[in-house]
Amino acid sequence: MSERRLSRRRLLAVAGNGAALSTAALAGCLGDDNEDDASSNGDNEGSSDDDGTDGNDVVEIETREGDEDGDEPSFVFDPDRVEIEAGTTVRWVNTDGIYHTVTSTDSLEQKTPGDEFDAEIASQGDTFEWTPGEDGVQHYYCKPHAGFMDGTIVVGDAESENADDADDDTDADETDADDATSETIDEEFVDMTGEDGVEIETRAGDGDDEPNFVFDPAFVTVDEGTTIEWVNTDGVFHTVTSTESIDDRSGGGDVFDATIGSEGDIFEWTAEGAGTQPYYCSPHAGFMYGALEIV
Repeated sequence: MSERRLSRRRLLAVAGNGAALSTAALAGCLGDDNEDDASSNGDNEGSSDDDGTDGNDVVEIETREGDEDGDEPSFVFDPDRVEIEAGTTVRWVNTDGIYHTVTSTDSLEQKTPGDEFDAEIASQGDTFEWTPGEDGVQHYYCKPHAGFMDGTIVVGDAESENADDADDDTDADETDADDATSETIDEEFVDMTGEDGVEIETRAGDGDDEPNFVFDPAFVTVDEGTTIEWVNTDGVFHTVTSTESIDDRSGGGDVFDATIGSEGDIFEWTAEGAGTQPYYCSPHAGFMYGALEIV
């Protein structure tokens, strides 16, 4: 009797274990399918383009050194003009390893920073992205090389002809301003010899007889060893950039290249070696320049 009961208990135990194993196996199979589905769904939900733009089209603009044989300045945005649709991402890429900015502006003549963007791409490989949400024309430039490094983005239905006209007007204005400066800026050097220090201010031009901004005084004679201070008094972004020739106001900066971006900013330089040292403001190179005659 006890043996029969024992055998029956063993039989029930074996049967129970078999059922448990079958159930576990079935659950395991279903679980694998569910995990595969979950993994597949997870991949779809988490998917995005490798460029991180969530599927938006991307247009790249590179910074590079200018082609001297192609009559280009020292540095350029390439391409410097693009036409895109709203929602397209523009990506600027530093490919030359030189410090640049990507700074929006409402005017390629004035080149004062706008509200849309102002980013640094300081080292090779650095990038900056901007996605316009509506049609329009957006100009931009590089602050350290504002005299020659700029570009334009035409978005959507903004008339490209109007953008062309705006660029033409800018070129004409800069040419007119350059011609005006040669006539209205007094290029007789102000004699400030005998002074230990000389101050040159940036200011807005005076009415119709001067361009928009000037160095005052622009042309100065100083002694060797004199300290020259350039002082920003108008609150507009300027640079003080040396150049080898007053007629070649691009690149330069071999002797000095300083930013005086806000009111009260000062740059100092001590005159060494007799000769003439021309200089200019990069953002306003068409008309804002001067020279030091060192004796």
